[in-house]
Amino acid sequence: MSFNMDDYVDVAERMRKIKEIFPEGVFRPANPNEPFKVVEIGGLTYIAYTAAFYRDPFDPCPAIACAWEEVPGRTPYTKGSELMNAETSAWGRCAIAVGLASKKIASADEIKARQEAP
Repeated sequence: MSFNMDDYVDVAERMRKIKEIFPEGVFRPANPNEPFKVVEIGGLTYIAYTAAFYRDPFDPCPAIACAWEEVPGRTPYTKGSELMNAETSAWGRCAIAVGLASKKIASADEIKARQEAP
């Protein structure tokens, strides 16, 4: 399966752009007391991360986004860094949820990792 990666924007760039729009904005776990969960679905284990982007310190309705990674990861890009990948993916999705224009939600890294999975 082949994807055109030209329209994908990496998460670091999404975060930089959204901070230009909202300079007081902050990325945080949606629930700082439980920033991630390990869940089992259909006999597979995933690490699930829910992120929030607060436009300013008093934002009553932050953008919320979730992402998960299978544990153990099935590619060199995910194995051993499943939590970090889930967190980064969730942050990238928050940038879209708060209004950053994008044709696609998944980041280039997410697509690359899925293409290389067995």
